[in-house]
Amino acid sequence: MNSAKADNSKSELDNDLFWGTYRPNLYFGTRPRLPNSLLSGLMWFGLDNQRNWDSIRHSCELGDNLSEYGYARHNGRDFGEQIMRDTDHGVEIKSEFVKMSGTNGGSWAARFSGKTLKEDTDGVSLMYYFGLEGNGTMLMSVLDDMLTIRGKTPELGRFNIRIVPAQSNVSPQLPENLLKVDGISSVSKISGVALKVPKTEVWRAKEFISQRVVASAKTRMIKVIEQTERKAPFPGHMLFSLDTDIPKKKGKNLFFAQMVVRGDFSFDVVYECADESAKIDNESIDTVVNNKRKDFDTRFDSVFGLREKGFDNTEIEMARNALSSLIGGIGYFYGSGLVSKDPKPEYDQRDVRIADPELCEPYSLFAAAPSRPFFPRGFLWDEGFHQLVLGHWDSELSVEILHSWFQTMDSNGWIAREQILGEEARSKVPKEFQVQYPNFANPPTLLLPIQMLASWTKAANVTESLGKTINVDSRAQGIDIETKTQAMRDDLGKMAEYVSRLLEFFHRTQAGEVHNVAGGLSGSEQRMNAAYGFRWRGRTMDHTLTSGIDDYPRARPPSTGELHVDLFSWVTYMEMVNAELATFASTNTSSTEENVAIPSNSNLQLYLRRLDELHWNDDENMYCDVTVRVRDDYDELEDDASTATEPDFVCHKGYISLFPVLLGLVPPHSAKLGHILDIVEDPNELWTDYGIRSLSKSDPYYGKGEDYWRGPVWININYLLLSSLYRNYITVEGPYQEQAQRIYTGLRRNLIDNIGKQYRESRFFWEQYNPEDGHGQGTHPFTGWTTLIVLIMAEKY
Repeated sequence: MNSAKADNSKSELDNDLFWGTYRPNLYFGTRPRLPNSLLSGLMWFGLDNQRNWDSIRHSCELGDNLSEYGYARHNGRDFGEQIMRDTDHGVEIKSEFVKMSGTNGGSWAARFSGKTLKEDTDGVSLMYYFGLEGNGTMLMSVLDDMLTIRGKTPELGRFNIRIVPAQSNVSPQLPENLLKVDGISSVSKISGVALKVPKTEVWRAKEFISQRVVASAKTRMIKVIEQTERKAPFPGHMLFSLDTDIPKKKGKNLFFAQMVVRGDFSFDVVYECADESAKIDNESIDTVVNNKRKDFDTRFDSVFGLREKGFDNTEIEMARNALSSLIGGIGYFYGSGLVSKDPKPEYDQRDVRIADPELCEPYSLFAAAPSRPFFPRGFLWDEGFHQLVLGHWDSELSVEILHSWFQTMDSNGWIAREQILGEEARSKVPKEFQVQYPNFANPPTLLLPIQMLASWTKAANVTESLGKTINVDSRAQGIDIETKTQAMRDDLGKMAEYVSRLLEFFHRTQAGEVHNVAGGLSGSEQRMNAAYGFRWRGRTMDHTLTSGIDDYPRARPPSTGELHVDLFSWVTYMEMVNAELATFASTNTSSTEENVAIPSNSNLQLYLRRLDELHWNDDENMYCDVTVRVRDDYDELEDDASTATEPDFVCHKGYISLFPVLLGLVPPHSAKLGHILDIVEDPNELWTDYGIRSLSKSDPYYGKGEDYWRGPVWININYLLLSSLYRNYITVEGPYQEQAQRIYTGLRRNLIDNIGKQYRESRFFWEQYNPEDGHGQGTHPFTGWTTLIVLIMAEKY
């Protein structure tokens, strides 16, 4: 491959992805993919209720009760638009984000337009801010109804910012008697406030401006009371309008613009780098947005082909919003996480003391958040599903995220399952969930998109398989598909090494109790021994959070003698993918890792055989977990203690029991497949009109306790089932082919119908769906793996 072409391609990708809406925890916020740099964000609050200052909109919060928000279009590179409808604060806001290529990441603009929702209103306070976390200088001025900021940092170079309200904006007018009060002026079209705050606390911008808003309102109220006979309530726009305050002393690092409006409104935020070719004309923003919108719709239709499959405009809009909201949830995260140096003790080791957790060295992560209000950070278990969707849209962007995750891997092959980086991230997480433990694994879902990318790259018609996922703009710039394909092969070679290290981590840390005798054996010998079973660490009586299927019923009480069928299935799948990636790894001459797993077909066959031997229960005709129980005939006085226990199945029909089929490990001619499909298709077990429920309706734990994974319908597992049926059982002749086709067709239709219905009624995608009536439940918007509905509609597996 021409190295100059490859370097040019990588450079353009880095530039394309430098700036973005990478603060997904906010309703709207931008930042570059740099640590300690320039942050920006939108805030607003309605003025009719004078307590609204206490709930300024900034970060996405379930308690804000917005009736709608989420991206309608977002291409992941240089365009995104969303609607935010806030009935409690009486305003609807549309954001439109565009970028221009240039040096130091180029320039960008955001146009905000909307309206207040009531005619008789005090209006709404709109605010936009920029804050500098690192080194640099910024100076602000307000002149001719425009706020400007000139700045410079080592990474961004020189830049200029302007915030420009539309001339047509209407501000509420004060009564004449209030205009006579000293210190009370008419509402200006735009005002600015400059503050100096600790660099590490710029993310607390809402708190800082809230303090200023309240202090200003108190001062204004006192002046009115002292100089007039008027008593409360006072007009909201009088109390909460900020006067421009720009101290002459330099060193400020947090700058706010405020616009108080009612009726229709609009304002532009423009960030320009020093590159003259990347200048943005306010007058041209509408044209750029309209062109980007058309390009997005054309490409969406080309990639997913939903219209050809018979979907109507409403269904296509839902799918478009799902993809866009997933992309709009991509963030750049930087900071230190709380990590324990010691493994967390087992359930029955409560007296074992370990060292206090410490903050690790800060690092960055580029990832998609599952839920902007509730889970605005990286989750390892979720990310693989996210990248299945994103990989179909923009494989280069997806690979960038996959690489970012693998770069967080430590020398032991461990990746923290929840990435809680920095104080801003920790502020959203209860303390008991903040610490990450080095013996805790998580389902290796990153291998799902890696396997997908590898299959495309190996395909005979690579232009059709991989080419459609290459960003259109890149192809227009003359980067040929051969160069892109070779770059993807190189990326897969690098990821193959990480996959091997991850596989070794699972063997070393998640092996069943029997493997404690394997110390001193080589890596390949340990893998052979590990075929006798695996156990998730981190068990409690009611939860196995590390498995991702949190409260699904397992053995009670927890035991170090347990073996978990889902984990065995994941490790077997890892062995399979590791073998598939061997051709990519062998071409990567940089591989010098001593602990790289050597793929072996005999190993894989051993795993498949042992899966059945360990976990198939002939009496229940299903796959089950295994635990150990004291033998009924054990006599502690006469029998050897080593013979006191015997294995015992723990059987609960549901997602856990399906994993061998979900991951394609059951042969299409196996009678076991028929038994599993019967469970899936039985409405008294797993089948519902809304998707496959997580736990059988006949199970005593169904709907009990927390009821998180004890009945509700989850889209990620339903997708895995559809994908496996489609790829492994429908197209292969066998005794269960017709049944597999029937289940696939009905399940796909049920999922599309119900998610579409719930989206139309609520305007949100949900974390899970009720198995009895299909309504969305859990957190919302949940635009992580629920967006797999796009692939289900397009039949892309």
